[in-house]
Amino acid sequence: MVEYWKGGKNKTIRYYFYVQQGLALLNEFRYLIMSVLAIYALLKLEDWWIMPIMFFTALPFLCMLGWVSVHHVQKVMEWLNIKYTTHYSLYNIELQEQQLQILQEIRECLKKS
Repeated sequence: MVEYWKGGKNKTIRYYFYVQQGLALLNEFRYLIMSVLAIYALLKLEDWWIMPIMFFTALPFLCMLGWVSVHHVQKVMEWLNIKYTTHYSLYNIELQEQQLQILQEIRECLKKS
């Protein structure tokens, strides 16, 4: 961990990462603003105060979608990526399961003695 945290080069990379993540968030936020403007124009609304209401109404819905994505969708997608992408990722999981089983057997033997 220390090898990736200390030093000028790592600090520069870390700040680059932060800037990259910030730009990604702004880029995604832009889609919400464009959607509100598109719906506003599509419905030919004339009252400007409807736009902030549309924006703040969309936020709870987006939060719910984000929660479902984090807690359900991403787990399945990660499992599918591990299972079907390469032989080595699946082999790595099998090795970890074998190590866990061996460690549990060692723990059981230690409890008996």
